[in-house]
Amino acid sequence: MGGWRPPLRIARRTTRKSLGRTFLVAALIGLPVLAATWMGVIFKTSSPEGETLAKITVGQADAQLTVTQYSKLTKLTSPPALEMGEPPPAAGAEEPARTPGTFDPLPLLPPGTTLARQFTDGGTVEIHGRDAKTSVGLVTGDGKSPLTEGTVKLDKGRLPATQNEVAISPSLADRLGISGPTGTVVSASGQNYTVVGIARRMSQQGAETIFATPDTSLATPDPTISVTYLVKLPAGADADTLVPQLIDHGMLLLPRANIVDPPPSPYGSGSTDIGPYAAMALIIGFGVLEIVLLAGTAFAVGARRQTRELGLVMATGGTPRDVRRIVLMQGLFAGLVGVVGGLVTAAVLVLAGKPLWEKLTGAVFTAWQIPWLNVGLIALLGLVAGLAAAVVPARSASRQSPVSALAGRFAVSAKQARIRKPAVVLLVAGVACVFIGSALIAAALQEAQRAVSQEDPYQATVTPTGPIALVLLGITATIAALVWMLPSLVGKFSRLARVLPLSARLAVRDAARHRHRTGPATAAIMMAVAGTAAVAFAGSNAIAAEAKNYTADAHYGDASIRFGTGGPDSVQYSSSTVDRVGALLPVRHQYELGTVSLPEAKANEYGYIPLLFAASGQTEGSTSYGLLAVDPAYIARFGEYGAKAAAELRAGKAVLPLATLAPGQKKTEVSTEGDSGQERIVGTLVAATVGNTPRVSYLQQSALISQDAARKLGKITVYQVHYELTREPTKDELGAVARFLGSDEVLQVERGYQSPARLFLLGILGAATVVTLLGVAISVSLSAAEGRADLATLAAIGAQPRRRRNLAAAQAWVLGQLGCVLGVGVGALYGYTAHAAFGSPHFMVPWVELGGIVIAVPLFAGLLAWLMTRSHLPMVSRID
Repeated sequence: MGGWRPPLRIARRTTRKSLGRTFLVAALIGLPVLAATWMGVIFKTSSPEGETLAKITVGQADAQLTVTQYSKLTKLTSPPALEMGEPPPAAGAEEPARTPGTFDPLPLLPPGTTLARQFTDGGTVEIHGRDAKTSVGLVTGDGKSPLTEGTVKLDKGRLPATQNEVAISPSLADRLGISGPTGTVVSASGQNYTVVGIARRMSQQGAETIFATPDTSLATPDPTISVTYLVKLPAGADADTLVPQLIDHGMLLLPRANIVDPPPSPYGSGSTDIGPYAAMALIIGFGVLEIVLLAGTAFAVGARRQTRELGLVMATGGTPRDVRRIVLMQGLFAGLVGVVGGLVTAAVLVLAGKPLWEKLTGAVFTAWQIPWLNVGLIALLGLVAGLAAAVVPARSASRQSPVSALAGRFAVSAKQARIRKPAVVLLVAGVACVFIGSALIAAALQEAQRAVSQEDPYQATVTPTGPIALVLLGITATIAALVWMLPSLVGKFSRLARVLPLSARLAVRDAARHRHRTGPATAAIMMAVAGTAAVAFAGSNAIAAEAKNYTADAHYGDASIRFGTGGPDSVQYSSSTVDRVGALLPVRHQYELGTVSLPEAKANEYGYIPLLFAASGQTEGSTSYGLLAVDPAYIARFGEYGAKAAAELRAGKAVLPLATLAPGQKKTEVSTEGDSGQERIVGTLVAATVGNTPRVSYLQQSALISQDAARKLGKITVYQVHYELTREPTKDELGAVARFLGSDEVLQVERGYQSPARLFLLGILGAATVVTLLGVAISVSLSAAEGRADLATLAAIGAQPRRRRNLAAAQAWVLGQLGCVLGVGVGALYGYTAHAAFGSPHFMVPWVELGGIVIAVPLFAGLLAWLMTRSHLPMVSRID
């Protein structure tokens, strides 16, 4: 029977006969193939390259031309590329020589060149909607030119052609109640603009956007901003030769060829940190091992069910090698079905869900980008996983004697389970690596915290490659050791059978007898649960670190408004606005906080008013804090610190935050920015510090001064108002304030750190339940298929029909319980590392999540197995 042809025919026939097992293994292999292929195509399509990137960047043009305000730029050291972003700086001490928006570059380009203004970001503009004013993004460009075709996605109508026409994005059309390319947009000044189209950006397509012509009155001209054109060169013109010529005239030309095929980066290939690649390889490796364990369990049961068939092969001259080939080919066929099914399903999902994927990624898919190399590697990995899953069952099947195989007997391990010493050594070494690596990470974090500014040492983060690699090595070694030990651990666990009820006793002993099945299945559950437990530990420690480092914006329970921030929801201060908001809320007191400036201070060309600052006077360098004028009665509400600070403020002193005055220092200098931009001392104040500052943003970032003392120095500009509330405001009250202010983002109520623990708990339990049920369902269903003769024997000697249900439930609970306990233990190792890396105040143990994983999930698995198992089973014959 030598050769591969007979084993191939037998394997193909067996695969067709056992469609259930084949599709089970194919699904296990196909699901990760599906996920990886889908992710690769979606991510690559949302970040296009080559000609697709060139089309959405420069449309139908040959190059992109950026005109700056300078007459000459610094010479380029490498060819221009899209990743450069901004043009090079001006040459030498070059002063602005022109206004880019009015400069005509055509005389400097070859005759016959065509130009069109590219659609570029024009900032934000304020418009009036149905309920309130809103700020949206503005994009300006020449929509009439065919050169811009492809740089903007036009859904309906056309792009604007005149100064009073606009196109709007679908999201803005929904907000304004405009159903088609007809309607009107009203600006903040009351001017009407006709909507002529519905269009989207090629990226950030979900943003609320207005498209207008470059000369639109919606935008305020800025003489310093560069202008970008799309360039169509005449036949025979070489864009590369124009680049240095245009640099000498203050312009940067980016040829289309440099977008399609980017030149090498002058900065090298980037980071040499292999940490992310090591983590990705670890995740892929664990995923493949998970597949191999679950699929291997299915093949092991399948090999036992076809024992007599394999015995016939050996009786007719087949060798153990032929038996191994038959089982291996079954793994290859199952892997092939899984890979093909995964690829086909991924293609269907990608094509059918295109609108959804565009919405999720925020990008318009103009052409599918397929990472063929990655897809090929994924397919090859799926085939290898199918073969690897069949290796151990193939070896076991080939070791059977022909007589035993013909009788349908498959050797069952009756030996006492022994845990091998090398596995124990590997386990201890892995745990030691995790603890050592975690200690090194914690030490690196503490060193980073000492090195950063004392103002906020908790913001330090570290990513030491060596310790992280050591932790990953330790976790890998721990999992490998446990997978090695698990069949023996299942056997050790069977010693508890004598104290369990009948069904549980039968389930535990069955698991010990069939360690070929229960060992890999339990290992798969352990690895899957380890991932969810690790996320639970990491999330809990991250939440604890965030809660520890949380900085409030106001006193707990207060509502606050920040005025004049310049953002999209900016509101200008007025006493009537403050009083109106106070009348809409349950307010006990209201307090105004303001910056301090000199009486004669005026805004500079950028609209910035020079403010007063106070120096800390620390012995190791001086830190300046902006002066914040406050009511001492407001500060007095902050506990012991507030009482002391209020007393100092009433005495006319300046209270400095997070600073220690120099020995003997009693005063602090008050300074401002002079006309030349240099610091100018304008006076002194008596200084004081009153201990640790509460973690409130403005208290930590400003020097406090009473409003009476501030008026003696200069003028107060109110930029925040805080309302002390008598109770939590209702949704109707907050809605009334939002309608009055025009946005629901302006008023903020300080509620302290809002932990996402509840949603986090639900997500963790859901993930743990899914992965546990998958492993349990596979193992229990295979156990039921393999043990039908045993169940029939139980029925023959008088076992009640529900015994089969009870036995299935007990098997599910046993496997789920053991896998969940071990998985939580492995996840705890990662959790200990997360505690060190996140800077959690102490090792947080998510008891609720772990309790749900260890107790509720196995019980739920048992209940589901009980409900899904039939009570009655047809009698089968036994031949041994």
